[in-house]
Amino acid sequence: MSSEIATTDGSGAELTSFDASLEAERSAERTVTRSIVRSVVILVPIMIAFFIGLIALAAGDDLGIWVIIGIGSLLGLIGAVLFGMLAGVTMSAHAFDDVDRGVIGEH
Repeated sequence: MSSEIATTDGSGAELTSFDASLEAERSAERTVTRSIVRSVVILVPIMIAFFIGLIALAAGDDLGIWVIIGIGSLLGLIGAVLFGMLAGVTMSAHAFDDVDRGVIGEH
């Protein structure tokens, strides 16, 4: 972490430092957001297929096919959002570390 304090009243050097750090944070947030969305989109069909198969295997002939598809789709969507968010943040957490170290512009 930097010991430098960015103020917005007065000289332009601190303001440009503040603007640069703010832009670096916004860039890191966009990177994490894109990673989360990408992970959720990839996991939606996988998790839906997994839960439909799991419920079909568990229920067998006790439930109708539309009930199995409905419950499997709902659980798959919930699972994809949860695990997609976890995977997206985990895969892109280094972006915030780069901002904290101040090496975002050196890549």
